[in-house]
Amino acid sequence: MAKLVAFLCLVCLLLTALWGNQLVADMTSAGPLETFEQAVAHASRLHSLFYATYLNAALLTLAAVALFAALYAWLKPIAPDWAIIGLIFVPIYGVLNLVAYLSQVALVPALVTLRADPQYAATADVLLRLTLQVWPASAMAFFNGLAYAILGIPSILFGFLLWRQGGALRWGGLLLAFNGVACILGVIGFLTGSALLAQGVMIGGILFLAAMFPLAWGFWRTDNP
Repeated sequence: MAKLVAFLCLVCLLLTALWGNQLVADMTSAGPLETFEQAVAHASRLHSLFYATYLNAALLTLAAVALFAALYAWLKPIAPDWAIIGLIFVPIYGVLNLVAYLSQVALVPALVTLRADPQYAATADVLLRLTLQVWPASAMAFFNGLAYAILGIPSILFGFLLWRQGGALRWGGLLLAFNGVACILGVIGFLTGSALLAQGVMIGGILFLAAMFPLAWGFWRTDNP
């Protein structure tokens, strides 16, 4: 099981790094997205990078779900009660994030096309304001952030349990726990309108990426508990 966890850490590391590069490239090409019209104009381009970014994010979501399920299996003999509490939140994260990401490649293009028809433009606008993730005030953007905050709970629980193991797992667990805290603060920032706290989800992503290095190394060198 330890080797499986190490492999999934490497998969998450690679997908997270790729997703970060894709996101930076997409946002750089998009320019300012300060208004709804700018966000729609960017989405209306429907270029290959747009699709690749969200499809990769969906794959990363599946990989993260698999990683946390494997972490649960490894940690269950150590702390069964805490492990099962953490596991409960993982599928909720997975469903919310898959809906958020896959809707961008399945629903948003259809709404963009619908918006071009004057007869349906008003309806399409309302739906895009709800579903367009690059529009920060959209419901989908909130659900995406909420998904990471929900995953923050098992990240903190599993991170603390890993911190108690020592070695590379200690530092990986610490970074994983900090990632969870940052993501929860990010959603609080979204709800309170704090731009500073709202950066928590992005910071959490960086911490998650950093955690994968010591966790992959630590699990590769560790036997089952």
